[in-house]
Amino acid sequence: MTSDRAGAIQFYSELFGWETQKFPESGMDYTMFTLGGKPFGGVLKPQQPGTPTMWINYVVVEDVDATVAKCASLGGKTCLPPMDIPMVGRVAIINDPQGATVGLHQPPKKQQA
Repeated sequence: MTSDRAGAIQFYSELFGWETQKFPESGMDYTMFTLGGKPFGGVLKPQQPGTPTMWINYVVVEDVDATVAKCASLGGKTCLPPMDIPMVGRVAIINDPQGATVGLHQPPKKQQA
């Protein structure tokens, strides 16, 4: 997450040899980092004013909404409420009681054929 997306993309691409591609159909200006054609991370402008530049690690959970509620009951805060991202699943971003930031990711349910 950075306000200088172009600078971050150039820096990490040159530093590590990462490639990039636009994230399709997200409705957001999100660029994915790829290596060998496989996406593993990305660059996005902060959604809330004043958000510092940072990397956000995501923890996979079974239920993002329930985890956000539990976080609040344990003294944590919600930075980005649960939201759906096409082809990615449901995500949210929280702060623990000490202020550390972590993302939550609930993968989409697999479609039955």
